Amino acid sequence: MMKFNNNIDHLILFGGSRCCAELALELSKSGDYKLNIFTCKRQLEEIIYPDGKKLKEFFLDNSLSYVSTDEINDEPELIELITENTLGIGLGEAWTFSTEIIEKFGGRLLDLMGIPLPQYRGGAHYTWQILMENKMGCCNLQMVNEHTVQGVFDSGEIIKTEDYNFPDTVRSPNDYFEVAVAHEVKFVRAFLNEIREGKTFHPKKLEERFSTYFPRMNTLKHGFINWNWNTRDIENFICAFDDPYQGASTFIDNEKVHLKRCISEFIDGPFHPFQSGLIYKIYENSIFVASNPGSLIFKTVLDENGNNITSDLRNGQRFFTPSTYIERAMKHSAEYYPYYT
Repeated sequence: MMKFNNNIDHLILFGGSRCCAELALELSKSGDYKLNIFTCKRQLEEIIYPDGKKLKEFFLDNSLSYVSTDEINDEPELIELITENTLGIGLGEAWTFSTEIIEKFGGRLLDLMGIPLPQYRGGAHYTWQILMENKMGCCNLQMVNEHTVQGVFDSGEIIKTEDYNFPDTVRSPNDYFEVAVAHEVKFVRAFLNEIREGKTFHPKKLEERFSTYFPRMNTLKHGFINWNWNTRDIENFICAFDDPYQGASTFIDNEKVHLKRCISEFIDGPFHPFQSGLIYKIYENSIFVASNPGSLIFKTVLDENGNNITSDLRNGQRFFTPSTYIERAMKHSAEYYPYYT
């Protein structure tokens, strides 16, 4: 059993994500806590909304101050900020915390994990869940310990957890983010209220026998469509790299394009595998593409500059991905750092 200091009046958020942005705004508006944010260059430049808004722009638009650092353990300001009334929350932080920082927090450094731990450890959580047609949602607050490596390994005890299900209507990572972030912000606020009320928490160890791990992904490296897959697998793959990401990649007339907003139907088929990728019908601004065995319907085909070129496409053209791109995607290991390399 454990209790937190019910006089906590200072929060430090570490990381960068839509959840970090919206939680920071919620806490700032409430005025209940002194707030500090530590993030990094890479995360500041990441797009967190489908309209292209980046984390940095969100912070500036909402007058949220932050510190950007390549190495959190070299920030002298941080140690001075931590008192017995300080709680730290990691939200996809890009660093591994030093023993000094962990000890200075004295058990008050937690990680917010929006996955059904210990399943879906690693990264690109919602992309993997879409590929696997999984709609389990979960909020966890997990203790950060000296073995915690963000996106690689965690073994801290779970302080608070809450399960929920994503609605059947979610299809893209953006859909998952919209539902998950609302749950996560509410979840953290409830936790903070419980601390103030003096609640006793019962930390639980992870059930390692249920653990699964799926690595981080890079949309432009991994998101190449294999037109030899069946209709449902291709649809899920395209949805998995949809907003707020650039879209799944393939080629048409040797030009690289990105596909989004895909749905399938099984009225016009079944199609032979040799027909897969062929545009066989254009109707009401929609592109109908053959796959095995059904149809894939698109309203959004983007060129490399992000322009919608759907109106330029013609019947008889074929989407095709050379095998070299698919092989590279299967071999690529995505590595992310606080800075751009």
